[in-house]
Amino acid sequence: MRATFFVCGKYFLLRGKLPNMKFYALKNSILLPLLLVGLWTPLTYAEQTTPPSLETVFELELSDEAPVAFQSLAQMDELVQLGMPALALRLLSQEQQNWPVYSSEWYAFERKRIALLSALDDWQGLIERTDALLHEADSAQQISIHITRWFSTQQVMARLRLGQAEQALTQLRTLLWQSSRANLDLNYSDMVALWRRLVIRAYLAMNADHDAQKALLRYQHDYSHNHRNLNLDWRLLQARSLLRTGRAEETMALLADSPSHIAQALRLLAGLRAYPDKAGHYVQQAQAAPGQEKMNTGEIWAYRYVLYQAYLSQEKLSAATEVLKELLVRREAHAFMGEEYNISSDHLWQLYQSIGRQLGNRSKLLLGDDLAWYKKAGELQKKNQTVEALSLYAVLAFNARDIEKKQAAHKEIVALLAKDKNGLELVNQLYLHTTKIASLKSLPLEVRYSLLDYALSKSDTKLAVRLMQSVQQPPQGQEVFAWEMRKARVMILEGAYAQGEAVLATTVNQAEQISPAQLDQFLQVIFDLQAVGRHPQVLALLNSLKPEWLDQALHRELFFWKAESYAALEQYERAAWSYLKSAQLADETEAPLWAQSARFNAAGVLVKSGLYDDARLIYNGLMSVTASDSRKAAIRQQLQHIRLLRNAEKNRSDEH
Repeated sequence: MRATFFVCGKYFLLRGKLPNMKFYALKNSILLPLLLVGLWTPLTYAEQTTPPSLETVFELELSDEAPVAFQSLAQMDELVQLGMPALALRLLSQEQQNWPVYSSEWYAFERKRIALLSALDDWQGLIERTDALLHEADSAQQISIHITRWFSTQQVMARLRLGQAEQALTQLRTLLWQSSRANLDLNYSDMVALWRRLVIRAYLAMNADHDAQKALLRYQHDYSHNHRNLNLDWRLLQARSLLRTGRAEETMALLADSPSHIAQALRLLAGLRAYPDKAGHYVQQAQAAPGQEKMNTGEIWAYRYVLYQAYLSQEKLSAATEVLKELLVRREAHAFMGEEYNISSDHLWQLYQSIGRQLGNRSKLLLGDDLAWYKKAGELQKKNQTVEALSLYAVLAFNARDIEKKQAAHKEIVALLAKDKNGLELVNQLYLHTTKIASLKSLPLEVRYSLLDYALSKSDTKLAVRLMQSVQQPPQGQEVFAWEMRKARVMILEGAYAQGEAVLATTVNQAEQISPAQLDQFLQVIFDLQAVGRHPQVLALLNSLKPEWLDQALHRELFFWKAESYAALEQYERAAWSYLKSAQLADETEAPLWAQSARFNAAGVLVKSGLYDDARLIYNGLMSVTASDSRKAAIRQQLQHIRLLRNAEKNRSDEH
């Protein structure tokens, strides 16, 4: 491993630190073996437990004699628990390449990949990955029918999570038809049972209650002697169907003895529907349940949904809005309870408007008198009656005659919601996942800026670019230069390099003066371009800066960054000159460590260009001024490297 002279980041350089020095990681990270544990973590759908025989699908394919050299694979689950599934996925991809494609070991990693995509909620990615595999692998040689069925089942589950119930049903019918034609052996009867339960789930998601009920009865008849398949999953499907058809008391009886939190949440919901006059009792039950023990997000969501419905039953609309906000922020968790319990931001808008109209009636406000509504909302806002103020603003936002009042109402809504813990997420849900907003351009700029902040906080560059393109001016109080730098950076992060570079060039060319703080912003985007290898464009942009904008310290920095790009372009002589110019200016500004770092880099590129004597001269000079033992060791190593290169060249010359 090559030693390094100095190590520091570009970002810190601009705050008086040292320039960036390349350093080399170990070829094989010691972390990798520790991260590869546990192949057989089950990938389940919602709260359902995958039948035991489904878990043996891969075990039948990978016998005990298979060379399983990756028994540490399950530690990737630890990365998921730490909130880093993307890192686990990247490490998995790297390790999977060490095994022959379509080998038993390779498939084991592929199965873990599906689990990680599920952990990332990347359902579309899961479908695309399995689609590619199922189409590319030769069914006769490279993939068995058992593994094909497993991957297809994961696709079905992902389609249900994406709300593609019709497509899931079509795929399930194909699987069932193929299994019947192939006389699927008894070892896989549990898989067929799972498919049939998924069919019922698809019917429920499609609101096909009659078909769901028929499928439930047929399933019960066929598996009446196989109690393993009349399991919790089956009982939950029955309960959901009974609730859909108004048979709440039967649902309560069915789930009375179940320890499952999802089952108990459904039982509470059934009780609320059967006995709405006892809503207060169910409020207490739903509030108490999450405190009993540690639960997953879906289970907590289910109890909060019951609480939301109980508040609605009691006509406590303000309390209902607070719970609904929580549900919206975690809206994907609804699938634990059932696809039919999906909620949307439209529900919250409607709830706010219902409260607003009630307040308006009590305050004798007339629709059309926009100013009176706006003043009343402001009064409530000053009294910290947030829900009431939001509700009046919501009525104005969608019903005001005065466009300015509509826009002002939206701005107030965003300002109030942004104060919540998950405020930006909630703003995103309300404005980008609703049928009530026709287009981004219909929203006030302030709303779009808040959505942009959310997109950037989530690294959603596609959304950020879309939002950037919908606005032509910076937010109030933000200078144009900073806004343009932000726009350029978002475009570059999204991969629109030419557009981002054009924004940078236009901004610099139109500027009469650039302050050090603005130059800092400019350079941050330049570093992004260097990171993606746009070095010719970087050099052109750096050369476009006017000399009068730069003091001596900034000149020295620019020479260094130009040298970095020249080196990347293998223009080593230009790189060496720029590094040495940076070092010279550093000497004049009494920045000795910077000068040493620049000279060290200059020597490195001189070696690459074959100018060994010049490089050796620089290294010897550094040796005489360096006090650090570790730096001296690094210089000695480089001098030894030069000797090796000289000897190699001499040997080649002698051979000829």
